[in-house]
Amino acid sequence: MIKNDANKAGQLAAKKKLFGGYSRYAIAPIHTRFDAVEWFVWDAEITDETTGKPSVIRQAATEQEAIEGLE
Repeated sequence: MIKNDANKAGQLAAKKKLFGGYSRYAIAPIHTRFDAVEWFVWDAEITDETTGKPSVIRQAATEQEAIEGLE
């Protein structure tokens, strides 16, 4: 289990992992200002209009919830 550090809110709590066909998706836990990390999923085929980088398409309390249906 990854421990949250509220002082690092918004930062990666572990390295991103790639998955999906041709590594389409990336998932990583992110520190929050609350009690637990949240799992974020990025999609390389959807570009964020502001940053020009892959968009966050999901946020969930667990890794399993975040990747459900994407594998």
